[in-house]
Amino acid sequence: MTSVSNAAVGAFLAGNNAAKARHGMNEAIARLSSGVRSMYGGDAGGASVAHQLRAEGRSALMAARNTEDGISFLHSGEAALLELASLNTRLRELFVQNVNGILTSDDKAAIAAEGTEIKAAAVKIDASELNGTALLTATKAFTVDLDGGTDSYGAAAGITLVNDSAANIDAQGAKIALALGSMAAGISSLKGHQGTLYALAANSEAAAARIQDTDFARSSANLAKFSIMNQSAMAMVAQANQASSAVLTVLQ
Repeated sequence: MTSVSNAAVGAFLAGNNAAKARHGMNEAIARLSSGVRSMYGGDAGGASVAHQLRAEGRSALMAARNTEDGISFLHSGEAALLELASLNTRLRELFVQNVNGILTSDDKAAIAAEGTEIKAAAVKIDASELNGTALLTATKAFTVDLDGGTDSYGAAAGITLVNDSAANIDAQGAKIALALGSMAAGISSLKGHQGTLYALAANSEAAAARIQDTDFARSSANLAKFSIMNQSAMAMVAQANQASSAVLTVLQ
């Protein structure tokens, strides 16, 4: 009966090892098929850290996209200001031309008509909008931080083109130049901030991947190893059962 008992113990141990091998196989398959290392309870703490890193990275990516909206807004405002600068320069030319003593009344009337058209066009440009937001009459707040904080960019230029005197024309030109400087500074600031945000998003995603993503080489090796162990254990179970049956046959 000792032989029967030993064979039964051997079969039990082999079966237990086969079960462990199958668990290892299932774990490797789950990790390989999902791409997630924390499957089957592996590295739960790492999964939590990876989740936080990915949340931070995606927040940074969204903030970078918000920053891109800000850059587009400022570029549009800059284009409008450049057009106003061109119109103001033309008004300065017309003012100088208008004081020419050899001009006829018809010539001066034509100059005045062009000046009126220029000022009307400038009013429309000054009221330009992007997606319902005024480009030149107020600054605009953009969410560019991970915590939802906002920064304001743009220029409340308050530009009204006139052609009644050289001094007033030049004063409007100075306003345009100041507003262009504000736009350029805002664009430069946002581009620098955007680069930082994109880098943060990429680094956070890479760090999360290193923590949570499956090590495919290791999991593939584990799958092969546990598959072999399972086959060997099952063969030992069969052999132990055969030995036990043989002993019982002899005893009978």
